[in-house]
Amino acid sequence: MWTQSPPPRAAGLLGLGAALRALALFAGVVVPRVRVQVRAWERLAGAIPDPVLRAQALASLRQKVTNLEAAAVLSTLVPRRRRAHVIALLVALQVLTDYLDVVSEAPVRDPLRNGLLLHEALVDAVRSDGGRTDYYRHHPQHDDGGYVAALVAFCQRGINELPAAEAVRPAVVGAARRCGLGQSYTHHALHRGPAQLERWAATLAEGTGFRWWEAAAGASSSVAIHALVSVAADPRTTLPDAQRIDAAYSLGIGALAVLLDNLVDRALDAAAGGHSYLGYYDSAEVAARRLAAIADETLVALRALPRHPRHEALLAGVLAFYLSAPAAAEPYARPIARELLAHASPAVWPILLALRLRRAAGC
Repeated sequence: MWTQSPPPRAAGLLGLGAALRALALFAGVVVPRVRVQVRAWERLAGAIPDPVLRAQALASLRQKVTNLEAAAVLSTLVPRRRRAHVIALLVALQVLTDYLDVVSEAPVRDPLRNGLLLHEALVDAVRSDGGRTDYYRHHPQHDDGGYVAALVAFCQRGINELPAAEAVRPAVVGAARRCGLGQSYTHHALHRGPAQLERWAATLAEGTGFRWWEAAAGASSSVAIHALVSVAADPRTTLPDAQRIDAAYSLGIGALAVLLDNLVDRALDAAAGGHSYLGYYDSAEVAARRLAAIADETLVALRALPRHPRHEALLAGVLAFYLSAPAAAEPYARPIARELLAHASPAVWPILLALRLRRAAGC
């Protein structure tokens, strides 16, 4: 059953408490377990026969550890007895997502067709069984030594063991397909321009109040997949629960995560000619108002969910993760950071402080 949203002040205090607990879990449980999982997948990636795919797999693991830690933070939604299992599962899902992201960036004759087929692996990973063997059909390299198949099988087994797996299955399969489409259309836009991306995303944005690029940003994020897998560890989760969680995380937290990732990578993307959803705004001030509005709407949606303080803490964590980066203090980013912090719940502040200290220490 869905609970009525609590008063904002009471909800904020509950979210603050959840944020402090999440920080303790992150430092004491999540980070050490993520590092163990990374080493295991590094060994498998290092055995990939094709040198190009091997280099891409190892680079995605070593350069995107923070993505894996961020994904594993969703384990704070999980009952304690299943947390270690879900951390390993979330890491594997993000390892697969990051690898597919890197591989599908390769210039090929038909980047959209290549990306869509590669990302079928992400959809297969959250199904109950089965999977393709020809993900690389439209790709110049093929021999990954079973790397993708191993990730897919690991994720399938892990999800199948969760008590509410079948309750969330329709939502998580939909989220994985949406993420694959979002990633594929984004890479296609990089090579061929944004026209097809805009047409596709306009259908997602219709009736939501979101701009097309905001809906596309949310769709291309994997955070809804991680949230749905995490709540599948709770036997009380129902399909209606999963559908509401999917909506709040995909259009809300997912959009914010991708847009803020574009913010902190703005200089790098500009130098490399990369695609940026943030670039569709007319100015930093317009972007600041829109991101703050998305954050406000997302917070309202999260406070209507069961066990809402944990979800609120995760939103605070996403904001803090990006706003603690040095790039968030640069002139273009300042109005965006200022507006988001003005609208954020109190839960953001201890996480922001902890992440700034962690960055300063080089951890």
